[in-house]
Amino acid sequence: MNNDNDENNNNQTQDTLIKELSALTEYYLPDGILVKGIENLTRMKNNVLELDNVLLDLAKTSNLTASELKNITQEAFQMGDAVGSSGIKVLSYITSANKAGYDMQESLALAEEALKMSNISSGIDSASDAMNHLKTIVDNFNENTDFASTINDALTGVSKTGAVDFDTLAQGALTLSESAGKAGLSFEEMLGLLTGAYSILKDMDQVSGGELAIFSKLKETYGDARNVYDILAELNNVWNTLDEPSREAFAISTVGDDQKEVFAALMDNWQGVESAVSSASDSFGAANDANNVYLDSITGKTAEFQNQVEKLSASLMDSGILKFFLKLSATGTGALNAVTERLGPLGSLATLGSGYLGAKGLGQHTRCDTFGCEAQESFYCYV
Repeated sequence: MNNDNDENNNNQTQDTLIKELSALTEYYLPDGILVKGIENLTRMKNNVLELDNVLLDLAKTSNLTASELKNITQEAFQMGDAVGSSGIKVLSYITSANKAGYDMQESLALAEEALKMSNISSGIDSASDAMNHLKTIVDNFNENTDFASTINDALTGVSKTGAVDFDTLAQGALTLSESAGKAGLSFEEMLGLLTGAYSILKDMDQVSGGELAIFSKLKETYGDARNVYDILAELNNVWNTLDEPSREAFAISTVGDDQKEVFAALMDNWQGVESAVSSASDSFGAANDANNVYLDSITGKTAEFQNQVEKLSASLMDSGILKFFLKLSATGTGALNAVTERLGPLGSLATLGSGYLGAKGLGQHTRCDTFGCEAQESFYCYV
């Protein structure tokens, strides 16, 4: 009799899952081919457990209430849709920023821009590395985290001109930002100086290292009160009046023999410097446009799909389906295969249930067997 009851319960659970999933819209690649059906639903169990671990880490770091954790998780999945990442990854980056001392809103801003940077960049593959880039530049210019979007926009705006690629300019900015901030330059002016010299020399290490030395030399000569960019603009006016032999002597006397080549590149291409500053200053929204290109790519569509799978996984916490779900790995794949066969091609995965985390004691460690968590902390244990 018990076996019959278990079988009936399993069938009811399968039917419920099928009913909820079959109502969803089909999720296709641009050419009309389905990205991926769910062939192994047990993966959702792993998604939920991974989300549980990330939230536990965030709760220990932030001291957020259960309600606040629920809200942050919802925001993380929404951000995942916007930037082509999974909600769980977004939460992990939010946690990383929070551990670094940023409040929750600052952490959200940094996480979003770090994910955008890693999408736009061909060399900064990790959003964690991108976040370190952004934090360093934000701090060196003594700005708040809202400035991270300006960094992405300006880098993208200048790179679109073709004078320098995004990754090369980002690396130069990381190297030069501390010195530029102390020299009174704006971020846009720094990008202009990097771009102007790089367009001539094609060596960002030489350019960023040379400009570090030039900034220091000019501050010694002219004092800390003046903006180095303004000084260089005035020196360019003098440069334009000199013949070639006089220019070399002028460069050496102004910045020293070691940096005369970088200085000459700046002076010869001052128009390129000003053009890059203009591109950086007029770049609002450029990073979003570039990120949308990523979202339309195969990689972006795949990441978006993964985020939808994780949303569905998290939403199952609020239903009785979850216990059935977690038993699959222990009881075999027969029932799982039956569900998968009956589902056929799955549609787009939107959020099910009343929320991502549910309302049954979220954030509280209570006794339960939902995850076999009698002896461990979990954010999904119900009273």
